[in-house]
Amino acid sequence: MRVSNHVERGATLVEFALVLTLGVLPLVLGILQVAALLVAKNELNLAAYMAARQGAVSGADPDAMRRELARSMVAMYVRVARAGAVPAADVAVAYAAAMADVTALDTLAVLSPTRAVLDRVGINRGGRRVIPNDSIEFRAAAVQAANVLTIEVTHCQPLVVPLAGPALALALAVLDADPRHRRCVAFGRAPIAARASLVMQSDVHADALR
Repeated sequence: MRVSNHVERGATLVEFALVLTLGVLPLVLGILQVAALLVAKNELNLAAYMAARQGAVSGADPDAMRRELARSMVAMYVRVARAGAVPAADVAVAYAAAMADVTALDTLAVLSPTRAVLDRVGINRGGRRVIPNDSIEFRAAAVQAANVLTIEVTHCQPLVVPLAGPALALALAVLDADPRHRRCVAFGRAPIAARASLVMQSDVHADALR
């Protein structure tokens, strides 16, 4: 009888370990990965806003917006904080990593105004075509509407949670057919997007528009 009880207890422990390993653990890892993506999405929302704010004062210059986007995403790349502060060297490394991703993988697109709008309401100033921002309250409604800058940022977020990250990357490779996400998926990352709109504080230059 004692031997039978020991066997039953041993079998119960084995079953519990199997359930924990095959059922609960993947669920927990999946929740952690989703939570990490939600945190990254919140960070990206702020970074997109900061990039748009930079664009508003720089004529919607795409290079200036990308630099600000990378600077605003530094918190997503810093790995270690010591005593509540991040050493300057670690910040520099994080910025370099963010800038590398912004340049090679991420996309920043100006959704509005468009080049067609520039052709319709723009003026020639300083040898180039611009959408004017000065005396905006006295300009036509079409010019005022064209002075709202809207950008969309797509960031390739690393999937860092063991098991759940690779599984999600594999699922995205099979299910995500969006051509804008090809680079992210090819590198085993998850595409996350954010939009931001701000009123321009400078003339919109043609170089920024598509």
